[in-house]
Order: sequence, then structure tokens, then C-alpha cells
Amino acid sequence: MSRSNAAESGGPSLVLVQSIDARDLLPLSLRHGLFNLATLGFYGFWARARMRRTLWEATDLNGEALDYGGSGAELLIGCVLQVLVVGAALLAAAAAIRGLGPWGAPAALAAGACAALVVGFSRFVGFVYLATRTEWRGQVFEMDGSSGACALAELRDWGLNLLTLGWWAPHAERLRAQALWGGLRHPHRPAAYDAAAAARRPLYSAYAIGWFGTVMIGLFAAGVLGGLAGGFSPADLRARPGWSQAAALGALALAAWLALAGAWAPYQAARRSALAAGLGLWLPLDWRAWARLRVANTALRIVSLGMLAPYAAARESAFVFSRLEAGRRLSKRARAARLAGEAGFATARPAIPAMRAADR
Repeated sequence: MSRSNAAESGGPSLVLVQSIDARDLLPLSLRHGLFNLATLGFYGFWARARMRRTLWEATDLNGEALDYGGSGAELLIGCVLQVLVVGAALLAAAAAIRGLGPWGAPAALAAGACAALVVGFSRFVGFVYLATRTEWRGQVFEMDGSSGACALAELRDWGLNLLTLGWWAPHAERLRAQALWGGLRHPHRPAAYDAAAAARRPLYSAYAIGWFGTVMIGLFAAGVLGGLAGGFSPADLRARPGWSQAAALGALALAAWLALAGAWAPYQAARRSALAAGLGLWLPLDWRAWARLRVANTALRIVSLGMLAPYAAARESAFVFSRLEAGRRLSKRARAARLAGEAGFATARPAIPAMRAADR
């Protein structure tokens, strides 16, 4: 969709269009889901690569389609390396606390810092991988920046989120988007990320809904669990739960999961709108409609045991691009109204001196 600043000034516009119906991907999603279950999740990386390729081919940037050249094997290798390194760091932190008690806190902090650095490094490398595997007009995108700087920023964000109980996260999201998307380049059209435009989109009000909603959901779940535990004796609590108890716990977990998806939907919508504004796009996302979609997609993923995850991702992509199209139409009408108002004002001004001269 057209860039907001360029469209208003009459400059060149960036048009991003996706022509795909999520229902057409339902058979492909089911087939990938069955293969994923049969392979205990390993086929999911190849399914993700195939789904990305399908979505990229259906997405046009200024009239020319994108092309994704990544493979499932590359995604698998990257995931395994990240899980091994981060998992080893977190296990080392847990072992230090368990084996040394309070004296193991420095070692645990050091292990946690290593995990944060690895996550930041992996985040940058993953973004570079996605950019260099995306081709447009015969050439792939390029990336400026430093993996070391991204790793140190991740370490800073982990520490500040811990100190602020998570309230640093929206600002960290802005800084991360500026670092990653601001470094994206293409030989035919250098990209630019407007951090000031993104900062004008509010995030903290939507984040507060998710944060306080999480606290309330956690307190409610703890109260329910406490009430259930109060009706059992210590011997019953040590015994293996029956089918009815397991079903009740599963229903509670499912309800909490869906409630969390709805609570964080406003923040996810605001974050996407801010990112779109930084890229010069207008994305008028209604958080209520986005919340309904997120809750429905979360239920689809859970009930289908992940089989319909690609279909749910396609639904979210189609939802976002349809709002981009609506935003483009609204932007065109607003621009036309503004130009019409300027034209009317310009033609009315010369008539005033003429009327005064006639009065004289």
C-alpha cells in the first residue's frame, strides 16, 4: 500500500499487495500437518519453508512478485543450533542454583546473560537469512548492521525487562525494529525506516491491557487451582490425577491460553501498526477484530494439534493485507479531499480583493 509520507507529498509510492485466499491453503495445511505429526515435528521446518514460498509468490511489491529461496534444512539447522546453545545456558543456570544455592546466583546470571546474547545474535542472523532469501526484481535484499550490537541490545533488554517487570518491552520493540528494518536495503529501491513515524503510534496503552490482563488471568487461574486443591487431602494431591481431574486441568489451561491470546491482541495490533508506520504504510488494524482472529487461530492450532498452524498463519496474513488495502483507499480519499480543499481555498482568495475593489 502507498507510503503515507510519499502519497501525501505526491512522491513515489510503495505498493504492497497480496492476492491469496486462506481457504485455498487449507488442503496444503492439512497435508503438512499430517506429515508434521508423522515425523514428530521435524517436517514442520519444510512446511514452513513451503508456506513462506507460497505467501511470497502471492505478494507483489510495486507490481512484481517476491520469491523465497529458503529451505527446510536451513531452518532446521538454525533452530537446532539455537536450542542447543540457549538450552545449555539455561540448564547451566538451573544447575548452578540447584547445586550451589545462593552462591550459584552469579554463575546463573552469567549463564542467563549468555542465553540473552545468543538470542540477540540469532535474531539478527535470522533476519539476515530471511532478507537474503527473499528475491525481488532478480536480486535479494541486503542487510546492514552488526550481530554483536544486536546481541548486546538483547542483553540490555533482558536486564531492563527484569528490572521493570516487563514494562521496558514496548520501547525495546521500537529499538529492535529500528535496528533490523532500518538496515534493510535493496539495490533497486533502498528501504528506509522512519523511527519518528513509528514512535507516533501508541504502544504502551495496548501493552498495559496485555500486562494487567496477564496478571488477572494468572490470579484467577491460581485461585481456581487453590480452590481445587483445598478439596483434596495431602494423599490425594500426591496421587496420580484421574481422567476427570486431567480434563479439568486441561480445560483450565486452554481457557487461560485463549484468554492470554485475547489480552495481548491489542498490543500485537498496535505493534504491527507501528511497524507499518515506520515503513511508510498505513495499517488501520481494529484490535477487536484482530483479537477475535487471534483467539480463533489459537483454538485452531490447539484443537488440530498444530496441523492447521500454516492455515492460521495464512489467515493472519490475509487479514493484515486486507487492512493495508483499506488503508490505501482511505489514504487516497483523504489526499483527494485535502487537494480539493487546497484548490478551493486557492481559488477563493483572489476574489476577496476584487470584491473590496468593487465596494470602493
